[in-house]
Amino acid sequence: MHTSRRWFVLLSIFVVIIAAGVVIAQTEAPQPLGVTEFDLCPTFDPPVTVTVVGDAGHNLAPYQFWQTDFEAMGINIEVVEVPFADVYQKLKTEFVAQTGAFDVVTFYPAYIGDFASNGYLLPLDDFMTREPAGVWDPRQDDVLAPFRELYNKFGGQTYALTIDGDVLVMMYRTDLFNNEEEKAAFQAAYGRELTPPQTWDEWLQVSEFFTRAAGETLAGETLTENFYGSAEFAKRSFSFAWFMNRAASAGVIYFDENMNPGINSPEAIAALQNMVDGLQYAPADVLNFGYDELRDIFIQGRAAMVVQWTDVPKKAADPNQSQIVGNVGVGRVPGTLVGDTIVHRSMMPVGRVVSVAADTDVPEAAFCVAKHIAYNRSLEDVSTALTGLDPYRQSHLDNVGAFAALMGEENAAAYLEGLTQALADGFPEIFIPGSAQYNDALDLEVNRALAGEISAEEALNNVAARWNEITDTLGRDNQIAVWRQALESYRALGLIQ
Repeated sequence: MHTSRRWFVLLSIFVVIIAAGVVIAQTEAPQPLGVTEFDLCPTFDPPVTVTVVGDAGHNLAPYQFWQTDFEAMGINIEVVEVPFADVYQKLKTEFVAQTGAFDVVTFYPAYIGDFASNGYLLPLDDFMTREPAGVWDPRQDDVLAPFRELYNKFGGQTYALTIDGDVLVMMYRTDLFNNEEEKAAFQAAYGRELTPPQTWDEWLQVSEFFTRAAGETLAGETLTENFYGSAEFAKRSFSFAWFMNRAASAGVIYFDENMNPGINSPEAIAALQNMVDGLQYAPADVLNFGYDELRDIFIQGRAAMVVQWTDVPKKAADPNQSQIVGNVGVGRVPGTLVGDTIVHRSMMPVGRVVSVAADTDVPEAAFCVAKHIAYNRSLEDVSTALTGLDPYRQSHLDNVGAFAALMGEENAAAYLEGLTQALADGFPEIFIPGSAQYNDALDLEVNRALAGEISAEEALNNVAARWNEITDTLGRDNQIAVWRQALESYRALGLIQ
């Protein structure tokens, strides 16, 4: 162990033990399903310690779930938790300082261009092709193509393994949309049938309809608290993705072939204005809504519909967490009418991958840990309500039975069908060096518009100017070259036209 790493672990160990204790106290491991065939790595003798870092919370739970498996391989796991919004800065700081603090790093795949191009990650190809395959092969052919090609690779080499296939879906209260009184009232008010919104204009209309004050009636019941038509992820960090759902469906692409920003086009401005307009049908504190708050307002029965990550329907099916069990529909994110066609785009924000740090002292053990989470136990990890990890393999989508234990056969089939459709509408983040800076600049200005500080047009003009500054700082010619490669990948995968 590096000396610098030793002092880091000693300083962190008290926090790590407390954090791990919280995870153990709050969760029980899902039962092994016995579906995936694999072999454990040969036992390391003497045992080794692998330090894992990732965003704090339920997505680190699998390292506790499969503690017995790791012990059988002679691996002791130490987990370091980092706040959700601080992952990039924490990893970047440790990488640049070459502390050797971490062996397995969990991060959002939009950062792979930055981390891989700077030599912070160990290429995994040599590990993956070792024999026997049952020990070393993470079955990348089973990983859905966008995740395999965008999340895991850079410059033709594999640097990461997907553990979380994020894509956004629309969720709505089926009991409300199917209520005869509500259907009749909507028909009388808007002259059309009450259905889950297909366009962002319809999203505003349905949001308005279902927004009610305490004391009013909803589906025949008198409300004891305010009820909201919809809500947004409007907190500073990833709110840009909720905006990009709208913008991408209107044909907006981040940059043209020469890295000229397309983010302040008339279509983009209209998309941001739509998001701003929708906040009037959300709680007053919606600007503080991140993942947790947006999840809770829906599963606690206080909003008619949300756009969220695909783990939320699993939470909504769990009676220990949800007040709307059995009343959740999963559908396509609304789109934009372009000509005579409604175009749908679902952002694929965040996601998670695991990589082996280039300066690790235990590369083989680190890979064994990464492979175990990314393949061996992946079906168990994505089919439980105890994590926020989402399906990313074809074998996950094909295995209705794994999800039926949580939500029933019919609901599980509908959930996986909705997820499959959302993935077909998928729209990628920026996967080139500088992605963190580009996204942060966009998120900042989107938040300023949502807060009413500036207009949608001012906000996106500011983004375009800042993006040009970032591109010039990083080197415009190089950025153009890598962006063109990214565009080629996006088109090959059918993610953009």
